[in-house]
Amino acid sequence: MSSALPNFSQSPNSLNSCVLIVDDEQTVCDMLAAVLEQEGYTVVTANDGTQAMSLFGEFVFDVMFTDICMGGMDGLELLQRVSHLDTSVKTIVMTAFSGYESAVKALQGGAFDYIEKPLDNHERLITLANNARRVSQLERDNADLLAKLKAQHKKLQAANRELSELNEKLEGLALTDGLTGLRNRRFIDTVHQQECARYLRYKEPFTIAMVDVDHFKQYNDQYGHTAGDDALKLVAEQLIKCTRESDTVGRYGGEEFFILLSNTPPKNATIVAERILESIRNLCITIDNDRAKLSVSIGLAGMDGVESIKNNINVIEQSDKALYYAKSQGRDQVQLFDSNSKHYQA
Repeated sequence: MSSALPNFSQSPNSLNSCVLIVDDEQTVCDMLAAVLEQEGYTVVTANDGTQAMSLFGEFVFDVMFTDICMGGMDGLELLQRVSHLDTSVKTIVMTAFSGYESAVKALQGGAFDYIEKPLDNHERLITLANNARRVSQLERDNADLLAKLKAQHKKLQAANRELSELNEKLEGLALTDGLTGLRNRRFIDTVHQQECARYLRYKEPFTIAMVDVDHFKQYNDQYGHTAGDDALKLVAEQLIKCTRESDTVGRYGGEEFFILLSNTPPKNATIVAERILESIRNLCITIDNDRAKLSVSIGLAGMDGVESIKNNINVIEQSDKALYYAKSQGRDQVQLFDSNSKHYQA
């Protein structure tokens, strides 16, 4: 069965293992190099700490053997610098038999292990090198894997953000009228239910206006459906201009529009409705050198903040009744729903 971990039965050379030996006695470097090269290691030597540090720009070392007592930069300082440079390099310090205290300092400073001079125990040398190399390469493999995981995580985060943005756009499209860019019937029905529920709790007044383009079929027949679509867009623009950002404007269907005037009692809403009537009357529309005219009828219904609301009340239906009464009275006008009026009795 295959494994993602290194196969430690392989020779060091097959794993591209490189060892740095630092000692001011060249004979020590040569002897140690001969032992490790026989085991398949690539060996580089240096006679002082400064020379050793310069080699890190040319080679990638897994293991470093260094004498502690050297002229100039000693082994402890070299250990400290290498640890800051590359923590995956495992350092084995070489010390004389009497240098136990220095070996302890080295271990406390991050050394992987230590070996006493003279270096007669070749088996221990090889064991230390192999163990240090394995740990070094495991750490590097883990670091590479972690870097790959982080990169994949960033890609996943970016993909999730993109998906979330696309879902938001799709949700917005599902609630938007394709012709006018206003909210559609699905959104309007939800807003109506939410506003009625909010009134039950907070008694904040609101008004719903149903707006219908007068004689729209005749307009379409006379000027064509493209002109009719343009007319609906013009009406939508005027509705937006005449209302506040806090209000909800939507296309209810066909040539009928919906406006939710939040925090606005029905009587005050007539001011907004009259403004809408006037703005649409004043539209300048020229089609094939012919001056076209538009007008709308508006029905209003809502809650004034005092009146109790029943759970089954449908303010849209009430405003729709007021709208049809406005149309029956000659169009191009606004009518306010009154439950006590005989005009709205079933």
